[in-house]
Amino acid sequence: MNGQAELTARQEQQLRDCYAQLARIAGTVEVPGVLAAARAALAELHAALEGQALEFEFHSDRFS
Repeated sequence: MNGQAELTARQEQQLRDCYAQLARIAGTVEVPGVLAAARAALAELHAALEGQALEFEFHSDRFS
């Protein structure tokens, strides 16, 4: 890969769906290890989506 590839519309939607699912899990799970993993995955996915200049809502305020 040359770093210039772009996401397809389907890939973009799949990533948005993953983000939404991870946000739901991170907002409801009580198992500490799973919560930490979901938050870390959200942060990584946020960085990837931001790097693709995709517009989406980042829900970091939900987690305390």
